[in-house]
Parts: sequence; structure tokens; C-alpha cells
Amino acid sequence: MTMKRKSPRKFRSGRAEPIVLLPPNIQTMGSVPFTATDFAKLDAWLAEDGWPADRMDAAMLEGYLVALLAWPIELPPGAWLPSVWGIRGWKVAAKIATPETYATFIALVVGFFQELERRLTASPPTRTFVLEGDAPYMSGRYFAGAAWATGFMTALHQNSTGLRSRSAAVVAAVEDIAHYASLRSTDSSELPGVATAMSVAVMKIVTDRPPRQPLGRTLLSDPSLGIRATVAPEIAGRSLLIGPQHIGGCSE
Repeated sequence: MTMKRKSPRKFRSGRAEPIVLLPPNIQTMGSVPFTATDFAKLDAWLAEDGWPADRMDAAMLEGYLVALLAWPIELPPGAWLPSVWGIRGWKVAAKIATPETYATFIALVVGFFQELERRLTASPPTRTFVLEGDAPYMSGRYFAGAAWATGFMTALHQNSTGLRSRSAAVVAAVEDIAHYASLRSTDSSELPGVATAMSVAVMKIVTDRPPRQPLGRTLLSDPSLGIRATVAPEIAGRSLLIGPQHIGGCSE
């Protein structure tokens, strides 16, 4: 994968200016294979030290990407990627700030995104890695079900302007997922039931998607799209605090 980067310039002292990594053009990346082994690699990477405090774990990332696909959220990669590594605005975390590590990490995230799209559009739909219950989860800091729901709601907070035009079933599905974002249980034995409920909610949202809106990829890949960061009153009025400090009474 070739990453765009700014041409190096020189300071007056003659030293080269550091390379600035730019958002990827997902449209040019083509199909990126992603398997359970790749999920484990991404999960282990996110579990390592050196990330910003607000980086997503694997379960939160999955919920986040599912929401970007299922709603869909009209954001270019430069707007939604920094939340993955826990930074606001376009800046690459020091953990992945070399061209090689950045390219590898982006390929994993994009491959994950594409595999989730395949699973959501399969007939019948296939459960996602975390909601399937068989995936490793080394990067988690609290209950996987709450982390997944938090990631989903984080994406909706970035662009939930369409909630008022959606059906009562979709609004109820969003409310169901929001409920699990504040679940206080840390017992992993509760994940199967939570995963089933959230899978059902996601499919309600996907099947009731407005006909003019394709599933995720086209909207997410268009670099000309602007950022819409408004929050619909229906969501803003609810207790949907995002971040580990607000979920399940846990913090780092």
C-alpha cells in the first residue's frame, strides 16, 4: 500500500522537516483480505503500551466501524481514523508515526472495515468477530459488550443528523445499543446474550437503511465529503457519555 505524504522541506539550518503522514485514499486500496489471524494481530497491537490514553480497543473499534457502515456516517477517512488511535483532529499517534507502521496499521483497519461490510451484507448476515464471541480480546479494558456499544455510539455522535427521519424500529435499536454502552457487568459469561441483542439491533438498522444510502464504503471513501458533527436532539437528550471513564464505572 502506498501512503501519501508531504514532500520533505528543509529548515534554514539545513535539517529536513519531519514527514507528515496524510489520510489514506481508501478508494485506491482495493480489496484488503482480513482473517481471524489479522483480527488477533490488530487486537494484540492495540493492547500494547504507547498508545494515547483514549485509543480504542478491538471491541470498541468493531462497534465503531459497524456504525460507520450501517448508518452510514458521511465522514472521510481523515475525520474518522484519528478516533481509532485516540487523537482529535488529523494527527497520527506516535505509536504508528513511521510510514511503514502507519501503512500496516491502516491496512489492518481498512481490511477489518471491509470484512465487516462483507459480513453485514451476506445472506444471511454473519456475526462480527467480537459479537460472534470467538475472537481474542487482549486490548480490552472493561466488558467487551459495553466497549462495542460505546464504539457504535461514538460513531453516531459524529453524525446522527438522520435519526429523526428513521423509523421507530431504528430509533429503538439505537436506544438498545446505547443501553449496553453503560452496562456495568464485567462478567464475560454475559457477552453471548448482549452480543445477540446488539446483533439484532444492528440488523434492524441495516435492513431499514434509506434506499438511497448504500452500505458504508462509498460514503466513507469519498474524500470530498465534509464533516457533519452535529448531534440529533433525540440522542443529545439521552445519557450517552462516551469514553471508558463513563462506562461500567471503569477507568484507566
